[in-house]
Formats: sequence, structure tokens, C-alpha cells
Amino acid sequence: MIKTRKNRILNIVRITMLGLFAVICLAPFYVAVCYAFKSKTDFARTKLAPPTSLYLGNFVDALHVRNFFDSVRNSALVAVCMVIIIVFFCSAGAYIIARKNNRPYNAVFYVFQLVILIPFQTVMFPLYKELSNIGALNTLWGLCLAQAGVNVGYYVFLYTGFIKGVPISLEEAARIDGCNRYQTFLHIVFPLLKPITMTVIVLSFLASWNDFIISMIICQKLERRTLPLMQFYFFGEYSANVSVAFAASLLAMMPAVIIYFCAQKYIVAGMTAGAVKS
Repeated sequence: MIKTRKNRILNIVRITMLGLFAVICLAPFYVAVCYAFKSKTDFARTKLAPPTSLYLGNFVDALHVRNFFDSVRNSALVAVCMVIIIVFFCSAGAYIIARKNNRPYNAVFYVFQLVILIPFQTVMFPLYKELSNIGALNTLWGLCLAQAGVNVGYYVFLYTGFIKGVPISLEEAARIDGCNRYQTFLHIVFPLLKPITMTVIVLSFLASWNDFIISMIICQKLERRTLPLMQFYFFGEYSANVSVAFAASLLAMMPAVIIYFCAQKYIVAGMTAGAVKS
């Protein structure tokens, strides 16, 4: 009887805490939706209250903002290229590190882990100087390389943990059948990495799509701005077009949300499987 009462109290406390956490997480989204569907008059009168009517003019204004579709194209191009670079190089590098498993390769793995711990602010100025020296400033390929370089350590870490769970016997059987190391990786190992690959695709796409700091440093020209930069310029020194800015944010959010929900089950499987390997 006492245990049942304790369990009931614990369940109530747990549900209450989860409810509060959900409210905290959803509050920014509520603000964005609330402001995006308000007219200027409604926004000035009600602030955080729900909109009295659904005003779609903010979305129309956001689509007509100068260089909006150019920003969408830039963000999509950079994100897709970064995903390709991350998946190809991180999976191949992690495969070598996981299978060699000796001191030199373990040292390389620890270097990748060290990259995760280094704050971006410490390498921001050297990165800017190097990109300036090679003429990569205000270019999409320079932004793509910078984003991939900053994030490569984390994804090598994920891939390495997952690959250590792939049976070596499958690779030995492939080599007996005449496959070399490259064919073994491409035709045997890489297809088995589908869960972690989908995880990496989604996480790297979101990291690139939502990136602001690296984009602001590298792409300063109007025609090279990505979506986060375009939204930043809705807020000036003396004025702020809040409703249109939130409408643009919701439009920019849609591709990332769709990709996330389509690959959600792979993300959970990949993160769980990669986390338990040493």
C-alpha cells in the first residue's frame, strides 16, 4: 500500500516535471507562431496573446524580401555539399581508425575528439585568415569547407563507435571472395552503417542549415547570405520587422522539420548504437 502510494507520487512528480520541460521547450515555438500570424495592429495590441485572426500577409512579405530565395538556394547548396563531405570522409576515416586500432590511429582519433572540445571562438580568427589567404571568403565552397571542418570530429566519433559493432567476419568473408579493402568498405560495411549514416545526415544538415556564426564570418556579401543571415537583417538599429522575421523563420524551419521527422527512427537507433561502443 505504501509502495503503491509512493509510486503514484513519483509518477505525478515525473509527469509534472516533464510537462514543465515541454512548456519551456515549446515556448519559443509558440512565440514564433503567435507573432508570425499577427498583423501589425494585432501585434501592437495583444503581444503574446494568441492572434485574433490568422494573418498570412507576413508570409507573403517574407517571400518577397530581397534575396529570400537566393538565401534558400545558398543554404540548401551548402547543407547538401556539407552532408556529402561529412558522410564520405567521416565514414571512411572512422572505418580505418576502428579497424587499425593501434597507437598512431588511436592518437588520430583522440585528435578528432579534441576538436569537439575546442570552442569555435578560439579558431574563429585563424580560420578567417586562412580562408582569406586562399580566396575562400564570400564563397559557398569556403563556407561548406569551414562548416565541415568544424563538425568533422563529432561525426568521426559517432561513426567510429558504430563501426566497432560491425562484425569483422563479414569483411574477412568478402576478402576471401576477392574484394579489396575499398570494395569491402563500399559494398559490405557502408550499407550496414545506414542507421548512423541517417543520423549523421540529419544532424549535419541541421547544423549547416541553422548555422549563423560561421556564415556571418565568411559570407558577408548580400548574394552569398544564407537563411539565418537573411533573418538577422530583419532587425536594424532603429527598427525591427518582428512579424515578418518570425514568418520567415517558420518558412526556413520547414525543410529541417520534414527531414527530421522522416529520419527520426534512424536518429534514435544510430545515436543509441554508437553511444555504447568504446
